[in-house]
Amino acid sequence: MTIFPESFVVFQGQDCLIPPQDAYNMRFLDEPSLAASIKPEAVCWHFSQIPSDLLSPSSDHYAYSVFEFDDRKYGAIQIQDNDDILIKRPGLDEAIAFPVRELVVSYPSRFSRFMLIAKAHGQWASVSRFCGACGSLLVDAKENDEVRERLDDNAYAARFCPRCKRVFFPRMSPAVIVLVYRENSILLGHNVRFPRNRHSLIAGFVEIGETLEETAIREIREEAGIEVKKLHYVLSQPWPFPDSLMIGFIAEWASGEARPDRNEIDHIAWYGADDLPELPLRGSIARYLIDSFIAGGFSNG
Repeated sequence: MTIFPESFVVFQGQDCLIPPQDAYNMRFLDEPSLAASIKPEAVCWHFSQIPSDLLSPSSDHYAYSVFEFDDRKYGAIQIQDNDDILIKRPGLDEAIAFPVRELVVSYPSRFSRFMLIAKAHGQWASVSRFCGACGSLLVDAKENDEVRERLDDNAYAARFCPRCKRVFFPRMSPAVIVLVYRENSILLGHNVRFPRNRHSLIAGFVEIGETLEETAIREIREEAGIEVKKLHYVLSQPWPFPDSLMIGFIAEWASGEARPDRNEIDHIAWYGADDLPELPLRGSIARYLIDSFIAGGFSNG
């Protein structure tokens, strides 16, 4: 008999479906003192409220991923964007959709970290239903007698292929993000996918065979046409949109005139503290790097 986690987090697209009685509390996430009091249970559904076919191990449409947070097990499910029929089923029909990016505005609070982990597991569940080698339906690897290799105690999200015996672990894609500065100005670009006038830092995924430093230099050269020096690591952040690990650097401008690549970036310029455009949401590593530099946190190089 399958024993389900008591609490589940349910996502649809980039939204988290929150029980209606708890949605009001989400309005306080940008108040640090109040955000600290919000618990993971505020966005969770009891497993008895989840439609039973979502939890079936032989489901043709969905899977859930189990994870542990603060010594408690949770489940995460990612519902398709266009599956309005499912969320109108009893149990989820009164859910309030809340953008996940706004739920992590208080990062690195415990609640924000919980949301990032839950979203990553929901995404993993949605892309790990079938074996990438033979196409068979995957099953849970944890405590499966057919799994030959020893799994860590917390490897709840591991998947196993009963046919070809492969084990799959949650995927994470490394990406670098770099704050480039020139004296008291920082380089900000508008990605063609960004809303309105929002600008952010140069970022890109690590390619096969690259070091993190090589990726940073290449992305800056490709997207902005400049060279940098004094590249230093600052911090990292999991960013499950869809499955990134963002690795943050700062670097000083060395040479070249900044220009957009007209492919991903359609506008790029140097900005000072007094003329900043619309910035990324709080809670993102991009916003942390920008705010820290403006506040002198890196001693401006």
